[in-house]
Amino acid sequence: MSTYQIQTFGCQMNYSDSERVAAVLELCGFESTDNKGVDLLVVNTCSVRQKSEDKAYGFMVQYKKDHPEVIIAVTGCMVRQTGNKSNSQDKLLQYDPIGLVFRIEDTARLPKLLEDHFPALDLTNFVSNFGQGSVENYFQINPRVANKSQALVPIMQGCDKFCSYCIVPFTRGREISRPSEDIIKECKKHVNNGALEITLLGQNVNSYTEDGKKCFPKLLKEIDKLKELGLSRLRFVSHHPQDFTDEMIDTLSSMKTNCPYVHLPVQHGSNRVLKKMNRNYTIEEYEKKIEQIRKKIPGCAIATDIIVGFPGERDEDFQELCDFAKRMKFDFSYTAIFSPRRGTRAAEMKDEFVPLDIKKKRFHVFDEIIKETSFDNREKSIGKILEVLVETSKKLPNRKFRNSGRTREYFETWFDSKKDLLGKEVKVKVTGRNGYVLEGGKIE
Repeated sequence: MSTYQIQTFGCQMNYSDSERVAAVLELCGFESTDNKGVDLLVVNTCSVRQKSEDKAYGFMVQYKKDHPEVIIAVTGCMVRQTGNKSNSQDKLLQYDPIGLVFRIEDTARLPKLLEDHFPALDLTNFVSNFGQGSVENYFQINPRVANKSQALVPIMQGCDKFCSYCIVPFTRGREISRPSEDIIKECKKHVNNGALEITLLGQNVNSYTEDGKKCFPKLLKEIDKLKELGLSRLRFVSHHPQDFTDEMIDTLSSMKTNCPYVHLPVQHGSNRVLKKMNRNYTIEEYEKKIEQIRKKIPGCAIATDIIVGFPGERDEDFQELCDFAKRMKFDFSYTAIFSPRRGTRAAEMKDEFVPLDIKKKRFHVFDEIIKETSFDNREKSIGKILEVLVETSKKLPNRKFRNSGRTREYFETWFDSKKDLLGKEVKVKVTGRNGYVLEGGKIE
């Protein structure tokens, strides 16, 4: 039996994609293994920043050097979905480590693509009607879920926003939404298999559309009904402020499975920079949405994305960003230094590029602001009893277990217990904070 491994880089969408790739490979007769030197290595790539691509290339080169016989297959965002697809794949195949390239939406066609590399592979058990591997066919694949208590469910692919810095519309294509009936069916299956938490995935989930109308709040209400079957938490990423409506906030405030955590990427604190980014909202509009969220969902943790050093960012723009962050008091910020992505409009603004040393300095200044506000917010949890869904549980020499997981507010929390609690949702009394991490003890 041929063996395989999947190395995943990038976001939760990439990890969800890998679960579907794994399902197809196992239907083909491949066996998953943690051993080194597998027959097939699938590298699911990210291209949100150049660093992500460089990391994937470096990993493949080293793996091929250590295991010359392995067949390396590349998929994910480095395999361009739009433009000249064949040229994109041919370019990747020029690199010595790579033996096979396929678009993620072609996962259902993977058995045919593997035949030349694995002529002895018995594909008789692979019974499907996936056609040419469209996105619709891809969504029909039943994923091989690694973590039964936490399920990832893609509800759409692509993005229509075309932010000037973002490569996603060129790697994932335009927005395509799954039928709600299929989404609910998959969610129900996960819950029946033991899922306590479901995360809905998309490049811009709140622009989810059915019958030509945006209806993400309606979809949330339907999935919220799975509370009766045992679903405890419903999460979703990622959002765009332009589509985060009052209806959306009202829906979240009324859901039984809602987690008081909203990840709403703002990207910058200067209206001038936002306009250059093609974000199509103002800071004032964003602040109003956050005010409504905190009013309707008390105690809601707020996360955001920030790009520091965008082309043309002046000292006064950066100061506006810092002042904005202090007002917002974010619980989380996924902050990145601007990285030009070939093919985007921002990459053509070379005359306005901010020098690297200035970008790094601004990054560290901003990071200190985020630490101050996020640490202060976490201090407020000390003494409280919070629900933690355990994601790791490691046995200690003293026969106890060291557990880590997330609260409903998405705060990472560590605590000890007398038994393995992996996949369980338990109540923990918070006793302290270590950086971004809360510490506590299980309520017996």
